[in-house]
Amino acid sequence: MKPKNVVTIGLLMFVGACIMVLTVKALRPSAPPPVAANPAAAAGVGSPEAEEPMDDGVIAYYFHGNTRCPTCRAIESYAHEAVQAGFAEQLESGKLKWQVVNYELPGNEHFATDYEIFAPTVVVVEISDGSQQEWKNLDRVWELVDDKDAFVQYVQSETETMLQGTSG
Repeated sequence: MKPKNVVTIGLLMFVGACIMVLTVKALRPSAPPPVAANPAAAAGVGSPEAEEPMDDGVIAYYFHGNTRCPTCRAIESYAHEAVQAGFAEQLESGKLKWQVVNYELPGNEHFATDYEIFAPTVVVVEISDGSQQEWKNLDRVWELVDDKDAFVQYVQSETETMLQGTSG
C-alpha cells in the first residue's frame, strides 16, 4: 500500500472517530448547569425581575446561557470593566445599571427573542418613563474579544450613545 493511501485512511479514521465522539456527547443527557460563583446570582438576585424598575436611564445587560466558556466569561469581564471604568458616575446616580442575566433560566427565555440573542452578548437598553424605547445588541463583542482595548472602546461608545438618547 502506498504511503499516501495509508495517510488518507488514517485521516478518515480520525475524522470518523471525532464524529462518533461528538455524536455520543450530543446524545448524552446534559449535565445540570454549573453552580454560579456568585451565590446571589444562583439565588436569582440580579435577574431583571428582581430589580426595581427604572424610570429613565440605560440598562447594560450581559446575557449568557447555562454553558459558559472562557470566551463568554471574558466578554462578561471586559464589558463589566468597560461599564464600571467609563460610567462610574452614571452607575452611582442610577442613570445606568449593569445586569447579568442567564437567558436560559425559566422566565428569562423571552430575552432571547426580545433582543435577538443567539449567543452570550451585551445589550444596551434605553428606558424612558418606565418603558423600553430603544435597544442595541452589541454583537461585535465576539469579533473584538481578542483586542481588549477595542472591545472596551466599543462597549463604552455604544453605551454612551444610548445614554445620550436618554438626556434629549
